[in-house]
Amino acid sequence: MPGALNPFVWDRPVDDPSKIVGMEAFANQVALILKGQTNVALFGPRDTGKTTFINQLALELARAHGDDAPPFDVVKVNLQRVVSLPGFIGCVHDAMVGHPEKRMRRAAQRQIGALEKEIGFDIRVIKGTVRSAAAAPAQDAETLHAQLMALRSLSAHLVVVFDEFQRLRHCPGDPLAIIRSALMSSGANHVSLLFTGSIRNALQMMLERSDEPIFGEAAQLQLPEISRVDFLEYLEFQFQATGRPADEDALEYLLSATGAHPRSTQQLAWECWQTTAVGARVTLGSVIAAHERLVQSIERSEFAAVLNVLMGGDESEINEVRALQLVADRGGATVTSRAVATLYGFSSHSRVPAALERLRRRGLVDRRERTWYIVDPLFAEWLRRASPLVDRPVSVADPD
Repeated sequence: MPGALNPFVWDRPVDDPSKIVGMEAFANQVALILKGQTNVALFGPRDTGKTTFINQLALELARAHGDDAPPFDVVKVNLQRVVSLPGFIGCVHDAMVGHPEKRMRRAAQRQIGALEKEIGFDIRVIKGTVRSAAAAPAQDAETLHAQLMALRSLSAHLVVVFDEFQRLRHCPGDPLAIIRSALMSSGANHVSLLFTGSIRNALQMMLERSDEPIFGEAAQLQLPEISRVDFLEYLEFQFQATGRPADEDALEYLLSATGAHPRSTQQLAWECWQTTAVGARVTLGSVIAAHERLVQSIERSEFAAVLNVLMGGDESEINEVRALQLVADRGGATVTSRAVATLYGFSSHSRVPAALERLRRRGLVDRRERTWYIVDPLFAEWLRRASPLVDRPVSVADPD
């Protein structure tokens, strides 16, 4: 099978339905909620598959689910880099004119053309250039409102996805009020909204504070973990289908080493796949060797860069490094143990949760129930291996 292509995609969101693992039932659940005119806020740490899930959800929304739930169109607005209303306007413009379906692109071009005639200038000017006479914030707000009104006219059944929605909390000009007025008011009953966020607390704050414009306006859901069995079957099939069958113990080790983290699992599978010849087997030894290579590569990754910045920071940032090392070495179930906090250099055990909350805002850690964990398992393993404290006994372990 010399022409077989790599089936494991880890460096970008997956849009091939055959390579999206274990999300069909959840996509159906979310699609029916959205079609029932209820907005959804979806939480999930970074690199755990939110954007890939959105691709799966778009396929599900395009299906008919009965007479009262016809197919819906989806427009995805990526807010990852938004810091101002002009930036928001640019993101909406890109989402409209760059829609993957020609029918929606043409409709968007017509709507934007009509809007530009109405407002008297090219929206692209707002996106990236410095105007000689800067528009007043009120003008940017009016432009964004008119643009979102045009967006809602693209389809009779529409879901608008605001990816990394929590970024808007730092955007001046009251963008949430503009969204509510344009997409959640009279005349927008055919529009449902999906808000996604990798910083759970920030997104919840925008939804749960009574002084926020979108208070109480979305059902809150957590992106589910992919079941181990689903991942095992997917990996086994993909290795087999491309002429590189995998031993059972190799697959088990692969999933254990990555904790079934979507991105890291695909990355380790890719590393095994591309170093295994067609017709050869993926063995336990080859997975262990591939895992070693990936863990060592963390030294040159963004994680190491962030760690170096924190190490050169103030006491609160040093506490973040201490908290990372603590969780990597000892798990995140007893982070307020006085003895453990002292071992890692905290002046008080009460400072550990605050450091972990800051790390969660950075997207480096998250929490399941009462247990903290490092989101990327390769980063966690790299930290653990480099730690001088990983095997140091603690005589007293105070409970949380």
